[in-house]
Amino acid sequence: MRKRILPLTLAALAATATVATAQVLNDDHDRGPVAGVAKTTDCGPALASTVRTVSGHGSTSSVPWAPIPTLQVPIELGGERCIKVLLTAETSCTGFAGAPNDYCYVRALVDGVPMDPDGANFQAIDSEDASGDGHAFEWVKRVPPGNHVVSIEQRVGNGATTFTHDDKTMDVQIHG
Repeated sequence: MRKRILPLTLAALAATATVATAQVLNDDHDRGPVAGVAKTTDCGPALASTVRTVSGHGSTSSVPWAPIPTLQVPIELGGERCIKVLLTAETSCTGFAGAPNDYCYVRALVDGVPMDPDGANFQAIDSEDASGDGHAFEWVKRVPPGNHVVSIEQRVGNGATTFTHDDKTMDVQIHG
């Protein structure tokens, strides 16, 4: 029995390595930078969480980054902490008739500085498609003590595109 399990285990590991390799070899589908080095951030146990939900919709056709005004959360830290931000939203990205299709982007910031993963201006949450779909991103960053603002920004690749978002939840978690 043990002899049969080992080949299956090795096959599963090989398949996992193949998937991981495929994920690292980015084919530039969102016109962003090729995948970089993986980062690990030790966060420790959860200490606090602030959850902001917004049922109303918002939209932008801004090519430069623009804040989502309803998604800003002030935090106060007594010591260096790990901050994790989870964003979930229903989104659609529509309107640009050119080829290739456009993308809609989001990023999380602490005091105006991008959190990880930092997509270097190309962290696509949606591609051009008329349907509304549920999407999510999670970011992490170690932050020094003091008062800070965690925020989400949005943009499109082409000003003829409209990025619409609705039913958003932003969960800002403070870890040890």
